[in-house]
Amino acid sequence: MTEENHCMYFVKRKKRYCRMTVKKGNRYCGEHQEVPLESSSSKEGSEIKRIKCPLDPKHTCYESKLAKHLKVCNAKRFIDAQPTFIEKGINVKEVGDMPRHVPLSELSELVISTVIEKVKSAYEKLPKFPTTILQHEILKDKIHDVSCGKSMRKHLLQNSSLLSHLELANLVKENTCFIEFGAGKGKLTYWLGQIIKNKKDCGILLIDRSSHRHKSDNKLKNEQSPLVIERVRADIADLILNKVTVIQKFEHKVAIAKHLCGAATDLTLNCLVQAMRNEPKCNISGLVIAFCCHHKCDYQSYVGKQFLEQCGFTPNEFTVLCSIASWATCGSGLNTSTKVLNTRNNSSDTRVNAKNLTWSEREKIGGKVKSLLNWGRLEYLKNIGFQSDLVYYTTTDISLENMCIVATKN
Repeated sequence: MTEENHCMYFVKRKKRYCRMTVKKGNRYCGEHQEVPLESSSSKEGSEIKRIKCPLDPKHTCYESKLAKHLKVCNAKRFIDAQPTFIEKGINVKEVGDMPRHVPLSELSELVISTVIEKVKSAYEKLPKFPTTILQHEILKDKIHDVSCGKSMRKHLLQNSSLLSHLELANLVKENTCFIEFGAGKGKLTYWLGQIIKNKKDCGILLIDRSSHRHKSDNKLKNEQSPLVIERVRADIADLILNKVTVIQKFEHKVAIAKHLCGAATDLTLNCLVQAMRNEPKCNISGLVIAFCCHHKCDYQSYVGKQFLEQCGFTPNEFTVLCSIASWATCGSGLNTSTKVLNTRNNSSDTRVNAKNLTWSEREKIGGKVKSLLNWGRLEYLKNIGFQSDLVYYTTTDISLENMCIVATKN
């Protein structure tokens, strides 16, 4: 039973009582008050009666306070005119029907085996990727702090290596705006700020579609950093980067991101390329992006289609590739027993039966798919004038998503 000062409304979806506090003498919070539409007193009724919000009927407000509510309602930002740097779907590379996603469990063994054979063949043509794990001096003390927890230390090690790669690529220079895509709470930005705070004329733009509490960029501001720091709440798919005012005064622009999820990486690359094409003065000097969640890539926004086509993959096989990519990070497979080759009576058919692959074999194949998807992105950047490299920037015990791309403009 809930406490008396808490709402007595049972939320079926959450299988518990509402935890909002209520006024003395009331049983329900403002959101869950069940007041009849008619009331014995019109004045009293208007004060306690709740109505559906005109901007978003999913929630309610007091009828007497409707005007005040409309000014602060969270749904208001979707109704108001969007800023000039927002245009719906501007960075989605193609429009039209996407290949239909079919779970691997519903696909025939022949389809999966065919894709796996193509993956193996294409991967053999890729170069060996270097493992370059770096540590930046600015994070050294924090990493070795005994009070630093295991989870925090893992993030610090990744940030340290990524920022070192940024410096190694000669992208940390004066008169530069660093743009963090998918910034989250801005942890990467905070340590970047410590590195560049003594650089002349530098700034940071953080981009994220969600609003976060306890943002590290606010901590950076509170330290009275001389940097220009601004945060934009926007979906990368809709962002016209060259129209964001804060970046326009800087000569160089550098993109950074840690664990940019799935399609967000491709949307970011599209966003950067669109900015350079729309505004010649929008000089993107380079980028350092750590990949994540390849199983969440989508065909519309993926930038490496041409490379996959050259490898013999069809559009319908793209979703199969993304599903197989999850094998690298999802844990045990369908069958962890010893591999049984799908060869009966010395048959000449040597195709792999996916159901008989061990966890280790599935993990390796998933890793190869991730490398192919990343290489497609690298080829895309090369074709538009970037010098690009794929690097393992940390170890798998720190993060299974341990590859990043480092690119500089030729």
